[in-house]
This record gives sequence, structure tokens and C-alpha cells, in this order.
Amino acid sequence: MDKFVSDQAAGLRRLLGQTGFQVITVMSGQKNAGKTAATANLAVALARSGRDVLIVDQDRHGRGAAAAFGLTPRYDVADALAGRCDLDALILTGPDNVQVLPLGGGFKQLGSLSERDQDWLAQNFNRLQCGVDVVLVDMEEATDPDALPLGLAASEIMVVLPPGNSAITEAYTLVKRLAQNFGKCQFRLLLNRMSSAAQAEAVARNFSRTAEQYLGVSVDYLGYIPLDERLDRANRLRTSVVDAFPVAQSTSHFRTLADGLLRWPQPASLGGLGGFMQRVIQGGRLAEACRRG
Repeated sequence: MDKFVSDQAAGLRRLLGQTGFQVITVMSGQKNAGKTAATANLAVALARSGRDVLIVDQDRHGRGAAAAFGLTPRYDVADALAGRCDLDALILTGPDNVQVLPLGGGFKQLGSLSERDQDWLAQNFNRLQCGVDVVLVDMEEATDPDALPLGLAASEIMVVLPPGNSAITEAYTLVKRLAQNFGKCQFRLLLNRMSSAAQAEAVARNFSRTAEQYLGVSVDYLGYIPLDERLDRANRLRTSVVDAFPVAQSTSHFRTLADGLLRWPQPASLGGLGGFMQRVIQGGRLAEACRRG
């Protein structure tokens, strides 16, 4: 029944001509924050709400969203740029028809592409746009300067924050870097592995106030994902907790998160997925300029 309703909703949106899409980069300040699991489960929750979802998986080491779904990429963007495959051949299909695009090591080449290759890439990404409502970017480690262009190009940045003083410090450092070096002024905050709503709200309140006071940025608290053994079990099974354990506590929280996301204001047009990739390339050049000082 859920799938039938989702298909009806998707068909109605196409009939009404809704062609805009949201691009959300999911970041964390440290490893093992649960960023990829949050991305994968949010994607499935959105798909079950009738959205067509594409995950851009930047991981170069086989630990990103593709791996979270038990998918094995045959190619990455480097293969497409070298002419070894079409861009369409990169797309993998996960649960509930969530699409996954693995960028792999080819992402590092984007900032140095010729104008001709940039145009080719943008045109081919535009061909992939059909039916996409939400793009979730599962960004590699935020400490990697090559990862930043995806964060700079997105219309929204979601920071995944687990408990612990070191996690809070590193997430704050990430927000500070994006604010001071690249002018980002609005962030979304998702607390992960929280033992209670009170704990999550206290952490979010302190983090948001500090960031606003000292960095002049806005941090919107989205909610939290609780500690949940069933979520851990789903991760080990390389599947979504939303699919594997529909009545799990974390499943309910991912559904609430997805419902809230669907009410976010529509961003200004990015010019299709091709336009988004052009912004990624420009962001890569900006990041390189900042790195050189």
C-alpha cells in the first residue's frame, strides 16, 4: 500500500509540472558520526513519501551510501570523463527506487576540467534530472579540502552531530570554516545517537546559541535520531532501518525528519543537475584558491 500511494503522489507531482528539486549536502565534523546511515535512511523515508531521490555518493573508499545499501559501483565519474562509460551507467538503484550516483576518485578532477569537458558533464547531468525531487549529497570527510565543493554548491547543509565534546568541537570547527572562508550563513542540525529528547535539545540549544553569537550564523535544529539497536542491525545488514524494521523507534524519527524536510522553502533554481555540477566545479576552484592563500 505504501508503494502504491508513493507512486500516485509522484505521478501527481509530474502531472502538475513540479520540476524543482532540493540539494542537501550531509556533513559531519568527524568520522563515524553516522552521516552515511542518516543519508541513506532519510532517502528511503523520502522515497516512501512519494519523492524521487538521488544520493550523490562522494566516498572514495567503499564506505558511502552505495555500500550502506549493499551496492557495488562498477564505474565512477573518472570512467565517464575518460569515455569508458556513459554517465547513466554510474547510476545504481537502491531500496524503494532510491538512485545512487557514486562519484569516486573522479571527483578530484572536476576543478581542473576544460570548458568543453565542463559543458559535456553539465549536459549529461541534466539528462539525469528527470524525476528527481531531492538530491542528498553524502559528502566525504569534511576535513578533506577536495570534499568542500559539494558543500558549497548545495542549497542546504545538514550537519550530523553525535554526542561527545570532541564531536561538538569538530562540528563547530566545520561550521566556522564554511562561514568564515566561504560565506555560508545557514545550517541545519541533526543530532544522532541521542539517549533522549532532552539531551538532544540541550546539545542543539547550546550549539545553535554559540554558533549564532560567535559566528553570526543560523543553525536550525531538525530533531534527533535515537540510540536504536535495530538501526545498528540494519546497518550491519546493509539495508535501511525504514525498510527492515518499520516500527523501530529510529524509523519513526526518520519519517518525521522527512516530513519536515518536505515543508522546507523551495530554493532558487540551480539550473538543473547540470547547473548544480557547474556550481560544484566553481566551488572546487574557490576552495583551491583559498587553499593557496
